[in-house]
Amino acid sequence: MKAVNLSVFIGMLVILAYSKKGRGEVPMEQNNPLCPGGKYWAEDDIYSNNKMATLPYMGKTYKVSFDLLPNIHLMGGGYHSVIQFTTGHDCCAYGQRAPAVFTYGSDYFVIASAASAVNGNGNGNYYHSFQIDQQVQEFHIEISQSLYANKYWYNIAINYVSVFTVENTNAQKFDNVEMWAASPPSQYAAEGRWPNLQGIIQNICVIT
Repeated sequence: MKAVNLSVFIGMLVILAYSKKGRGEVPMEQNNPLCPGGKYWAEDDIYSNNKMATLPYMGKTYKVSFDLLPNIHLMGGGYHSVIQFTTGHDCCAYGQRAPAVFTYGSDYFVIASAASAVNGNGNGNYYHSFQIDQQVQEFHIEISQSLYANKYWYNIAINYVSVFTVENTNAQKFDNVEMWAASPPSQYAAEGRWPNLQGIIQNICVIT
């Protein structure tokens, strides 16, 4: 029997363990101090086809927030999915990105609002590009929809600063909403429409 290089063997075990970590539904906490009145998940790795949970519904008013720790050096070009809430496929019916978060290239965040389905658009023309500071390793993302003066307002905040707000004239409640990190299987590709971002998400809070 041939001798196996110990470092190679250990490396294989680490890769195997890492590939399994984060897959499957993740334990949820109710009313965690970091997420009062909502559902809270401490941490998960970002994988394609990694279903974290199924929510009974996503209401007309909601808040989704989390901390994103991307591997800056592995971001690469093109779109990469981070997290997605959907009633079914990855795109593009109303409620199939409710919401969804992507990065683009190695320098920008793209927040897709196909989320609570804003103004009848299931694929989200509403997004915000946010240039990434290569020295910053963590980002706080918050996507919310609130009722104010009898109108529903969709808002995106990055690092606690609001970067986009629009009235949603077609706010809806969606039932049986799946939460995926990074994206669900696509009707076009088994591993999802976009590759997953390399990194982890922490302190995931959903209030609705």
